[in-house]
Amino acid sequence: MIVIEKEQAADSAAIESLLDVGFGADRTGKTVYQLRQGPALPDLSLVARTGFEAGLGASIRYWAIDVENYGEVLPALVLGPLVVDPALQGKGLGRTLVARSLEEADQAGWNLCLVVGEPSYYEPYGFIPAEPYGFELPGPVEQRRFQVRGAPALLERLHAAPVSRPVRPWSGTAKGVEELTGAIRAA
Repeated sequence: MIVIEKEQAADSAAIESLLDVGFGADRTGKTVYQLRQGPALPDLSLVARTGFEAGLGASIRYWAIDVENYGEVLPALVLGPLVVDPALQGKGLGRTLVARSLEEADQAGWNLCLVVGEPSYYEPYGFIPAEPYGFELPGPVEQRRFQVRGAPALLERLHAAPVSRPVRPWSGTAKGVEELTGAIRAA
């Protein structure tokens, strides 16, 4: 039996242990971790519980970030980390978490999401290379793994104006996302 639900504060230690197994204890030195400041977004961070003891089998988290664009700040998400217990890999837990959490992000009004991950894994969810849109992370990243998913009209507008778009930790200054910033501050 597998149950997908929102991450709880009590899940933190189990998630950290799972992340150590999945990515190594040095994972926090990676570029994308520079964007993960403050708590993960509680409405989008999900876990998969397995078995009768409700053990933690997988986790996905999101953080709000800023994308600088011609002096304006666009609200965006960074997906990850996504981790699945090695004993449960290949059973669809990760894909289920990605699909459900992205659906919830869309419903909440998030129009832009970035991820650093394997392109073949994220492509089915609408992720495409981020480089042609000018997105720049605050450190080194393998460009083929840096991807974006967004509202088609927004991506079209960004692609039409090729400029550098630095990605920064969430500042709460993006316009038009009052309900999103309220949810983040409540976290």
